[in-house]
Amino acid sequence: MAERKRVSTLERSKVSIAEEVIASIAGIAASEVEGLGTLKGSVADGLASIFGENRQSKGVAASQHEGASSLYVRLKISVKYGYPIHDVAKNVQARVKQEIENMTGLKVNTIDVFVQEIQFADPTEEALGT
Repeated sequence: MAERKRVSTLERSKVSIAEEVIASIAGIAASEVEGLGTLKGSVADGLASIFGENRQSKGVAASQHEGASSLYVRLKISVKYGYPIHDVAKNVQARVKQEIENMTGLKVNTIDVFVQEIQFADPTEEALGT
């Protein structure tokens, strides 16, 4: 009698992670970097915030090519005045890569950071000492 080979259901299973989830992870990780002002979103992000939607992925785009296990992430940021722009951008790249790879198991191939503005302190916050 021929022996049957059983394939476990786990071997046939697939886990998919939406690009929006990856972008949210990247946005949260980036926001933890010292010197980061804000993530700079698109017009759609601005409209969403008007209607009360809080997007963690504002200013972040993530893409994965079909069948590939590596990711491309793009972030648009502002940097607080007085912080070295290059250091903040490198720290954002490192933090985002670490968090995405730890949380998803996917390899991050490229992280592009676009610094779109310098964020100056609000004079009212300075007066209040915050």
